[in-house]
Amino acid sequence: MKTFTHKFLIVAQILFLISCSKSNLTDNEEKVNFKSYQVAGCNHSASLEKTTFADSCFDYSFNDTLKIDFCIFGNCCPDSNRFAVDYNLNSDTISVSVVDTAANLCNCLCNYKIHLELTGLLNNKYIFSCKYDSIMNYNELLEK
Repeated sequence: MKTFTHKFLIVAQILFLISCSKSNLTDNEEKVNFKSYQVAGCNHSASLEKTTFADSCFDYSFNDTLKIDFCIFGNCCPDSNRFAVDYNLNSDTISVSVVDTAANLCNCLCNYKIHLELTGLLNNKYIFSCKYDSIMNYNELLEK
């Protein structure tokens, strides 16, 4: 009887460890689909001397798909395909990084809109943070 109980406890511990392994979280995170694009055109332009980096453009909707629109300032030439966007999902935090990949050809800035869509998210609430050129631009709580 002792050996049966001992074997049962060992099997129970193994099952517990397997069920709590981090690989299950990774499997769920891999099901998230992320897409991003820069909305065409410049929302407005300003001279380099008068434009501040801060911006208040932020909007989102969260149902089956989390859709986020936010603005980033960048040089106004060229005004399309300027930005590379990457993301990281860690528990309840969505971290986005934006990098300006185009040449700065003009002496003006534009306010560009970036659109993100994430599907397959498991939680009903996330913290969204965005860094542009290593500076934190947005830190928002998003709820369904």
